[in-house]
Amino acid sequence: MRQIIEAIEYIHKKGIIHRDLKPENLILESDKSNANVKIADFGLAAIISPGGFEYMKCGSPGYVGLYLISTRSLKWIRLYYKSRYL
Repeated sequence: MRQIIEAIEYIHKKGIIHRDLKPENLILESDKSNANVKIADFGLAAIISPGGFEYMKCGSPGYVGLYLISTRSLKWIRLYYKSRYL
């Protein structure tokens, strides 16, 4: 876990945000318990100037934060699950 946090801190200091961090994008160098962890798939990454902010909503649907989902999307999700599980 420490390696992942340090890697994220490093890329953030360089002005890069990953925007699609999920288990599938974390790679172990070996199957040993002390293996190094690498962050992969910077396809959605963005470069931000100091103090800047990224407005584009992106990420993998199963991992995206709820705060990124619009009110309209939330209504659709509620209707979908309500009709499916009630």
